[in-house]
This record gives sequence, structure tokens and C-alpha cells, in this order.
Amino acid sequence: MSIERKKFWEAWGQSNALYEVWAAWKNVNSKLLFVLYELDHGDYITQKMIADYTGIPKQTVNTVIRGLIADECVTLTAGKNDRREKLVVLTEKGKAYAKEVLDPLYTLEERVFDVMGEERVQQMIDTIFLFNTVFEKEMKRGMKENERRE
Repeated sequence: MSIERKKFWEAWGQSNALYEVWAAWKNVNSKLLFVLYELDHGDYITQKMIADYTGIPKQTVNTVIRGLIADECVTLTAGKNDRREKLVVLTEKGKAYAKEVLDPLYTLEERVFDVMGEERVQQMIDTIFLFNTVFEKEMKRGMKENERRE
């Protein structure tokens, strides 16, 4: 393994582990934390979108959403363009719960961003988006080449 790949995986893994540790410290399941994070940032979001944005398997997202429905923290409503599409919407109780869970995390992230500085934070975001774009393009290319060989 090249040094770059090894360092990349260490950095990626450490970031994930830090959020896992923070969630455990706050007595919150990390999958619930990530689902709440997405719900708190969008009025128009489906379970599929949550899975796509977080990398959490759709079935796991569904399980978390079912728990939030049972706790009366979210409701499902029909989509505007496609009535079969179900939008996940935080209830007032859910908004209060999300605020309780997420506000301390937002404060921590803001402190980290302040230490890093606006320019470095923007470079980090741009670099991650570039990596994801190139990775997706190259992955699709590799999949197509593999299909042609089979």
C-alpha cells in the first residue's frame, strides 16, 4: 500500500472514529447522530438521500427512521413531484431532540473550524468533494470496463 493511501485511510478512519467517540460520549447511536444531522439540514429529504449522503445502508437508515417515528420525532409525507416518494420530516419534538443532540456537536465543529481557519476549511471541503467526484468517475469507468470483459 502506498504511503498516500495509508495516510488517507488513517485520516478517514480517525475522522469516523472521532464522531463515533463523540456520539458514544453523548449516549447517542452514531447512525442516529448522522441521520439527525441530515434531517436537521434539509426540508426535502428522503431515506434514500440520507443513505446516499451518509454512506449508511438504506436498511439501517430505515431502522433509525422507524425508531424516530415510534418516538414521534419524524413523520413521513408524500413527495411533491412523486407521491410514492416519502419525505422524512422532523416534528416539533424531533426538532427539539435534534437541537439537544446536535447543538453541542455544531459548537465543537465551529471551534475546530475556527482553529483551522476559513481558508483551510474551504480547501479541505473542496479537496474532499474533488476526491469524491474523481473516485466516482473512475469507479464507474472501472465497472464499465469490467462489464465489457465479462
